[in-house]
Amino acid sequence: MNRKLMRMLIVVAYILLPVLIAAVSLRNRNFLSAGPPFLGIVSYTWLLMGVIIASRPRFIEHYFSLDKLNRFHAIMAIIALAIGVTHKLWVTALWGWAYRFSTIFGDLAITFFLTIAVLSALIMTNWFGRKKIVKTAKTTLKKYPIANYEKMKVVHNFNILAAAFLAIHVLTMTVIVQEDYLAAAIFGGYFALAFSLYANHKFIKPARLKKNLFTVTATKPEKGNVLEVHLKPDNGEVFPYQAGQFIFLRLYDAQYSSEEHPFSLISAPQDRDEVALAIKDSGDYTHQFQTLQPGVKASLEGPYGGMWHVQEGMHDKAVSMVMFAGGIGITPMLGVLENSARLQFPNRMVLVWSLKNQDEYGFSEKLQALKEKLPDFRLVPFFANESGFLDEGKIEKILQDNEIRFEAAEYLLCGPPPFMNAVEAALLKKDVSKDCIHYETFGL
Repeated sequence: MNRKLMRMLIVVAYILLPVLIAAVSLRNRNFLSAGPPFLGIVSYTWLLMGVIIASRPRFIEHYFSLDKLNRFHAIMAIIALAIGVTHKLWVTALWGWAYRFSTIFGDLAITFFLTIAVLSALIMTNWFGRKKIVKTAKTTLKKYPIANYEKMKVVHNFNILAAAFLAIHVLTMTVIVQEDYLAAAIFGGYFALAFSLYANHKFIKPARLKKNLFTVTATKPEKGNVLEVHLKPDNGEVFPYQAGQFIFLRLYDAQYSSEEHPFSLISAPQDRDEVALAIKDSGDYTHQFQTLQPGVKASLEGPYGGMWHVQEGMHDKAVSMVMFAGGIGITPMLGVLENSARLQFPNRMVLVWSLKNQDEYGFSEKLQALKEKLPDFRLVPFFANESGFLDEGKIEKILQDNEIRFEAAEYLLCGPPPFMNAVEAALLKKDVSKDCIHYETFGL
């Protein structure tokens, strides 16, 4: 099915789900009394959908990519919480404390969700970063051990407890107060689905992956504090994946953190014996990789990523592929180029790699080999210390020099958000369709 149509259907289903549930659970209510519980149903449905999205459902991720899902998840969680608070205030205004015994767990759920949401926004994102009050809050939080991205990821998991409190509240209202067993079955079944997917993601899947481990077979340092890592499966072949996708890597060695982290695959999908990753030393967890040696066991969960589908149209020679990579954003591009070389795509391919300086210019052997394998590959290194910021005028000149027509190309973007935002804005000014601009972010 057409990707755009499928995305639209999924969004419509997301919006309509609480309406359909409300049509059943509020069937005996008049219009005036249905308002507060309807808001409660919307909040309940969307908050549990957040739990489902956090479990990385493959079917949905296939059409949206994980980075877009995570941003959507964060935004909708705030909206659902706001609706839940409105529901609470409306119920209190109409009926006072008549249902106090059945709202205790609802209050606990809102308290948990709000606390975790605020902490997550402050510690795990740069939202509202320029606001003085936010800077003050972050400075205060840094005094405590919890003010750490990795620790906050653990705390974030307590949202499942908040979801459980919310389910108890809803089931108490539908069974004890309203005696509506059909609605209770729907609400309970929906929570069971969300909890099952969460449990599978957090417990069952890791146990399964541990039975299908990979072994680090080689490591190679690259410029820019990057380490290329090769891994082979202990049993059978490498799982199927598409060029430009990424996996979540977990190492099983006492020297390293047991946390999983996402890294792009730079190898070609046709290599069934091993996979290759490129990992930049960004401090904390990734800094440990500088000592990674062959023999370490690892699990790879995935694949994920949303840029692979661009290559489906690359057999039309009239369509060029233009890649804008910022720093370590080169990694998914390497996988795309390796795949293109294997399939001998006839299209013109231009890689614009933006770096701070020439000291960061790595993968020289790999890039040279790609230039020799690909029929029409143009490599454009761009060094900020020599040429300044990659702005609209410089982008236009690069494309003109490489004989690229703005309207006859697919654009792949990966790198820091300011870099991608600037490139996208420049392309949109040239009337490039948004459907032709594809990007991957590392903010997972």
